[in-house]
Amino acid sequence: MAEYDTYILTEFSELKEDEEILGVLRDLAPGTRKYRSTYARFKVSKDAAKYPDRLWVRLGRGQLVPTPCSISVIEFVNVIPKGL
Repeated sequence: MAEYDTYILTEFSELKEDEEILGVLRDLAPGTRKYRSTYARFKVSKDAAKYPDRLWVRLGRGQLVPTPCSISVIEFVNVIPKGL
């Protein structure tokens, strides 16, 4: 199981579930790649067992949401999207 975290700018209650999201994921795997950030397309569920990997959500000021979500990474995107 892979483990990631991400920041959201909305309230946790407004997090879109089971919809494709383009955002930044930070890899939490131990080793030299820890905290490496990358753009990805992914789906999130607040049900920690729905998707195969774990996602920790941080709010705009960095506050960690205490319960993990599950995540399914559809694709890692190598190009920075225009407008960001």
